[in-house]
Amino acid sequence: MNRFDAYIIYYLYEHKEVSLEKIGTLKAPASFAPGDGQTAAIEFIYDRKVATSPGLVDFIAEKAAKNKYLITSDLESHFSQVREFINIGKAYELPDVGFIKANKSGILEFLPYSEANKTIRITASTQQAKRPKSNNRSAVQLITVLIVIAILAGLGWEAYQYFSKSKNTDTAITNNSNNNTDTSTVNATNQDTINRVNADSVTAKPITNYSDSDTVNVRYIFETTASELRAQTRTAQLKGFGNNASYDSFINNSTKFYSLFIVKPTKLSDTLRIKDSLAKFFQKDVQVKIAANR
Repeated sequence: MNRFDAYIIYYLYEHKEVSLEKIGTLKAPASFAPGDGQTAAIEFIYDRKVATSPGLVDFIAEKAAKNKYLITSDLESHFSQVREFINIGKAYELPDVGFIKANKSGILEFLPYSEANKTIRITASTQQAKRPKSNNRSAVQLITVLIVIAILAGLGWEAYQYFSKSKNTDTAITNNSNNNTDTSTVNATNQDTINRVNADSVTAKPITNYSDSDTVNVRYIFETTASELRAQTRTAQLKGFGNNASYDSFINNSTKFYSLFIVKPTKLSDTLRIKDSLAKFFQKDVQVKIAANR
């Protein structure tokens, strides 16, 4: 269980309602309390546009004695991973509350904990009528452990797919010139000729010498923000996960912005495939730029 899940459960117990970013809202009856067996009465409202409850951020920051902005960033990352689990067919478990999973139509549904374990309890009582009640609890705990192991295995496989595999495919490199930093912008449709270079990248290898088989350092820009704190914390978080993440800044209309990116050596023919994979991972549009050689 992720440390945030426990806080989410306690917050639901206390406030009877909690919204999870781009997942949905859980509502509990006024009489709902830990261990009272009323999980079947919990209402789930699926909403891909909902934002995390502001009160949840304050609640976790207070209980964990951590900076509110760091909690906001960590929660965003946590819910992003949860959505990835659900998208690969896994169920997101809130222990002793229930499971959130996608049905065959891709709609998220909530399965109360009491309903999920009803079959197990009936089978156990029929086959082992004289067995102590604590054995039912042991069976539930075993199933929970197996689910957690399956989720972790799925996450590891997805990470491998996103960052390790490299296959030759027909690709196109998307040209984008939102900031005029020390990079060379390219746009290709499986052609050996690349049309455009930023003026600041004069020290780079002549762009016309690149071909689809060339391997270059590519910046995959996944976020632009006006908050330096956001740029620092998000970059540090991704580096902690083993990613080659960084950021730089630029001025637009007298306002300083920060571009967050991952640098990855990439064969030009593979650029669009990796871009699409990262876009799915971050659930954001990703810009592609070739880093200048110095």
